[in-house]
Amino acid sequence: MRKSVKEAALELFKDAKKPLHYKDLTRMIIDECNLSGKTPHETVRSLIGTDTRFKRVAEGVYALSEWEEYPVARFAKDIAYDVLSMNGKPLNLTLLGERIYEERVFKGPPRQVARNAIRSDKRFSYDPKTDLVSLSDWDE
Repeated sequence: MRKSVKEAALELFKDAKKPLHYKDLTRMIIDECNLSGKTPHETVRSLIGTDTRFKRVAEGVYALSEWEEYPVARFAKDIAYDVLSMNGKPLNLTLLGERIYEERVFKGPPRQVARNAIRSDKRFSYDPKTDLVSLSDWDE
């Protein structure tokens, strides 16, 4: 009987005793599970990304939730939201990006990281004339 993706992943993490990238994990379990299609690695990422036994510790890298030495890697948009909430007033894109970088480094300059973080997220409001980012609920 073939294993489920989640069960196979759980065993591999316990054997490896370290975080693994989801593509490496997929290569290791593809023969043990019913994985097919063009993007089995995306199936693995989706399944472990929604299971509380696993946590994302870096871009594409997961670990067991019980491993306390590896903190959860937060998304830039969530960091931006917390930064603005704690600041209590709007920040320009560059400063917001620099504050995001205080928690975690992302690819690209701070201004670009902040812009990408707030793009298409209705929690944020951006005024290009003043270059200020605020929380949408502040406008109400």
